[in-house]
Amino acid sequence: MGQWGRGRQWQTHIPDAGSNSGLIEPKKLPNPVRESKTHQELHRELLFSHRRGLLPEHKPELQKVLETRRFKQLKQQQESQRPLTDLEEELRKRHRMLEQVCASQSFTNPAPAATGSETVEGNTPKTAERMRQNL
Repeated sequence: MGQWGRGRQWQTHIPDAGSNSGLIEPKKLPNPVRESKTHQELHRELLFSHRRGLLPEHKPELQKVLETRRFKQLKQQQESQRPLTDLEEELRKRHRMLEQVCASQSFTNPAPAATGSETVEGNTPKTAERMRQNL
């Protein structure tokens, strides 16, 4: 039966008159690593960072997932609020024009039934390039 002390786990305890019939309880030996100044500073720093929540590996899985979602949402909001660059605007214009051309061609010229040779030619990269240039 000992009492908690600072730095050591157990301190000596003077036995009561009736307990253990006069035997002396052993004293726990000091641990030189735990009593070293560097260990104490490291332990103090770990306690401080744990209290403030600075240790990401100790967070529950759900909390990690929610934080990553929140971070992604904030990033998307910031991107949507920033103005478009000239390059992005030009790319969007070209994409819209290409969609309009493809849509108008599909309405005016329905695709005829393709024979086997036309299908093979349509799948080659050179034919695909020619088709893009014609658009």
